[in-house]
Amino acid sequence: MNPPVKLKWIFALMIICMALFSMQMGIFVARQMGDEKLHGFTLTFVLLIMVALYTLIRVIWRMITQTYFSRKWLKLFYAIKHDRLTKRFNYKYRSLKTEIIVVKDDAFVALAIGMRRPKIVVSTAVLDIFSDDEVKAILLHEWHHCLNRDNFKLFLMTMLTEAFAYWPIMKPIYRYYQTWTELLADRFAIRQMGSELHLASVLLKLSKLGGMKQHAASVHFANTTMHYRIMQVLEPDKTVKVKIALRRPLLASLSLLLLFMLGGDS
Repeated sequence: MNPPVKLKWIFALMIICMALFSMQMGIFVARQMGDEKLHGFTLTFVLLIMVALYTLIRVIWRMITQTYFSRKWLKLFYAIKHDRLTKRFNYKYRSLKTEIIVVKDDAFVALAIGMRRPKIVVSTAVLDIFSDDEVKAILLHEWHHCLNRDNFKLFLMTMLTEAFAYWPIMKPIYRYYQTWTELLADRFAIRQMGSELHLASVLLKLSKLGGMKQHAASVHFANTTMHYRIMQVLEPDKTVKVKIALRRPLLASLSLLLLFMLGGDS
């Protein structure tokens, strides 16, 4: 199974598993509340209510914080926008049909922002450090995130991972999904450029600029997946094997689900 198809299955399975888990929790609560013979609340019932409330609060909190920080960063970027360079880059890359915002900043900023209408943001520091072809590779990487709606998908994955943090399987799946999201964006940039040379040069420079100032928002291009990304540009014809430890988290998650199922039937 190729990586893009695998990611779609992972995304779908995560949603289905969370739906089944939530449904089982709901069934358990409904049975407990509808049991006329129930005198007082059992410990399992109280714990389940607490878990459900925790999950709901985490979902609401993530949605609020995501909205707040998205608006905050977008407002900041527009405030420090370099008008001349922004117009120049939007004209130069008009074929992308995606808004590009060039911001005046000496920090490394290269990311896609927004979920409904994603935009690409790059800083003047990026334009100063990298060549024209390297900047193009960076833009194509971020454009893939825009085309693939990765911001929305990663937001949903993050929200589920945080809300169901007590389910051990969530974190390894999220890290695996996030890593492949970056690798596929790199592959796209390589195909569009016709060579891995320019992207490889970008990654090499970034690895040497480890101490360079970065905004908290710049998570797409400079992140912890660098090792796999460098492996991919060094051997573009080979599929990178991303490690994922699933056995123990999967067994623990299935045990937890089984516990709720047995509790709901008792």
